[in-house]
Amino acid sequence: MLVVWALLAHCPFTRQQSGSEPTMRGYRNTAVRFEYGTKAETLTRMSELVRSATVLPLEFFSVDEWRVNPEAVLAEIASRPWSDATLIVRSSALSEDRTGSSNAGRYLSCPNVLGREELVRAIIRVIDSFDDGNPGNQVLVQPQFAEAVASGVVSSYEPSCGAPYRVVNWTGGADTTEVTSGGTEVSTWYYLDGNSEKAPADCLSGIPGLVTELENLVGPDPFEFEFAATASGALVLFQVRPLAGARPIPQGERHGQLVRACQYQVQLLNQVRPPALGARTVLGIMPDWNPAEMIGVRPRPLATSLYRALITDSVWAESRARYGYRDLTDVPLLVDLGGLPYIDTRASFTSLVPASLDDVLARRLVEHYVDTLRANPHLHDKVEFSIALTCYHFTLQDQLRKLVDADVLTPNDSALLEKSLRELTTGVMADDGPFAADLRAVRLLAATPIVRPADYSPAHLGHLAAACRRRGTLPFSGLARAAFVATSIVRSLVDLDVLSSDDADALLGSANTVSAQLLTDFASLSRHEFLERYGHLRPGSYDILSPRYDEAPDVYFDWSAARTAPPPTAPFEPTNEQLRAISELLVSHSLPGNPENLLTFVQHAVAAREYGKLQFSRFLSEILWEVRRGGEHLGFSADDLSYATFPALLELHGTDGENRRRLTEIVRTGRERHELTEALCAPALLAAPEQLTGFVAASGAANFITHSRVIAPIADVAAGEDPTDAIAVIAAADPGYDWIFTKRVKGLLTAFGGANSHMAIRALELGVPAAIGVGQERFEQCRRAGVLELDAGNRVIRAAGAGRS
Repeated sequence: MLVVWALLAHCPFTRQQSGSEPTMRGYRNTAVRFEYGTKAETLTRMSELVRSATVLPLEFFSVDEWRVNPEAVLAEIASRPWSDATLIVRSSALSEDRTGSSNAGRYLSCPNVLGREELVRAIIRVIDSFDDGNPGNQVLVQPQFAEAVASGVVSSYEPSCGAPYRVVNWTGGADTTEVTSGGTEVSTWYYLDGNSEKAPADCLSGIPGLVTELENLVGPDPFEFEFAATASGALVLFQVRPLAGARPIPQGERHGQLVRACQYQVQLLNQVRPPALGARTVLGIMPDWNPAEMIGVRPRPLATSLYRALITDSVWAESRARYGYRDLTDVPLLVDLGGLPYIDTRASFTSLVPASLDDVLARRLVEHYVDTLRANPHLHDKVEFSIALTCYHFTLQDQLRKLVDADVLTPNDSALLEKSLRELTTGVMADDGPFAADLRAVRLLAATPIVRPADYSPAHLGHLAAACRRRGTLPFSGLARAAFVATSIVRSLVDLDVLSSDDADALLGSANTVSAQLLTDFASLSRHEFLERYGHLRPGSYDILSPRYDEAPDVYFDWSAARTAPPPTAPFEPTNEQLRAISELLVSHSLPGNPENLLTFVQHAVAAREYGKLQFSRFLSEILWEVRRGGEHLGFSADDLSYATFPALLELHGTDGENRRRLTEIVRTGRERHELTEALCAPALLAAPEQLTGFVAASGAANFITHSRVIAPIADVAAGEDPTDAIAVIAAADPGYDWIFTKRVKGLLTAFGGANSHMAIRALELGVPAAIGVGQERFEQCRRAGVLELDAGNRVIRAAGAGRS
């Protein structure tokens, strides 16, 4: 039985006149205006006011009181009826839980304290953890609550952007430090007021009522609290504090309007929309062309519109049609949902069905793929390897057999799909196939110089974009497709035990990629020569605010340190037994060529993708340079221009005065819209309109690279920390972050990215243990950890040292 203790101590408060007008969220001032104190003082005051939760009984005292008369303090605690129970001794420092700075987790708590001697030791340990020497700091003693099935932290506003979402972070058990320290898997529930009836767990059903009650007590300013919940949903309140640094957005009603507009958009997208097949879709930030990695979760308008213009409006589909897939040219792949970029997976899956299949079979496949993704959201960054059948490989027949057994396909359907994929894959690898043609196109682009005219003109900007599309991103899209085919074949050889996992790593890592060459060139070329070759790269390829290498070389590279070329990558040498096994597989699967040709194709495909990316990014970077030049001529900064859209910039053909007036309005509108975009919260995988008002964030299913293990301090690269001899943590690392590998990084961790992403490939090439695409929540936990253990072979990431405040 849960024993609810009543605390009868006096509760100090101040009074004011009632009848005030409603303020934010319908909060109405009551006759009592709550005032925060220390952690202990706040809990004492809350104990008589809160009805939706229990505050456990407590005793608190100052450091000075303990030092003057510890026996009196111990006697006071011993006089309480709960003193013989297991206790927890907690900090209640004057610098904790204050407006503007919470110092959450900075000081020590000692749980599982039983008996006088343990209590004394725990009190001394907590006092020793105070690092400011203030004798007014307090120590808080309570009975330890051990009957919780969940515990966590709730904020009344989204902490980072001030959006009106209630954010509930919770984990199993009663220890809230598991949430605040990032020491375990944490779940996160977002909801807007009026959408709280769908709690993700019964034990959390009382959270919305408690949030509302606390808001009525403390007022509309953001706050957070720590809680524990029993199986029946009874709540215990451990702590309430101002939410440091959070500022509610000033456009609450516009936020609600945007959410409703996005819901309507999702509803429309889930209707039948030929030529995309199937009755409904799923939107994701990671499947297919991965906008979360390439432009970010909340990109500014210029980055989004440029990404769409160069790739996701039509180039993506045109490339696939050339490789033998269904033609979805002019069907946008990227959905702009209130400024949040999502991939329409129904369009994506349709575009990955061989063109030779009839509509009935193609529709059945697409609907199965969409339904599988809905049922398995953790696969959202692995759709090509775990859901869709997009090429022929040596274990395809096993996958087809499972679909037949599940009544997704008939035996005849299976035979047709197998034949189509074999023909498609054979065509990709052919000497006169689309892969060879795309590689020739990219080599021609590499030989094309970029000539800057004396003055900026929209016509030249349009010419750059057209050249980038036709001779850059279009062939690159094909090279990326070939690399997926190559990787799928290698994986199937691992599944059949023809290659070990280490063999596969060696084969893929032995590809002569641009990234590997960059490190060699950094060690051997002069500063000028190096920047001539790689200066156009920037960490955010589509972000005008991200400096190019040649614009901030000393930020990215340490030119004063000794530069040593990495050892040459050892070529993969298959054994005679492996060659024999591959030869037999080629014959039994009716695939042309020999083992040497197949392995060469794999290496060339992986290298070609990186080479194509380097070449088209020359033109992409030049586009951003031209945009910046044109904007500065009219008096606009790069920050201003990031809020413009690329099509709008192409239309500025008037006089300087006319262009200035039009661009002023474009930037103003873009800035206002993006302010609302930054306040939108949505799941990584979005299947239904109601998820925009309440959802549980998906746990990150990381992609682990290599089989190595490392323990090292973390370096927050975006915050300017040096990643030398550290685990580099980067939210979304595209090719422009290659410079970190010149810094002797010990490991790599990203919030976004897939098993086939650029940084995954780089880590594989260099043997750097990495966790790619761990998800936003887990990334934030790791970023605060201080020191991490990254065990890629065992697929483990854990805090390995003192965390950051």
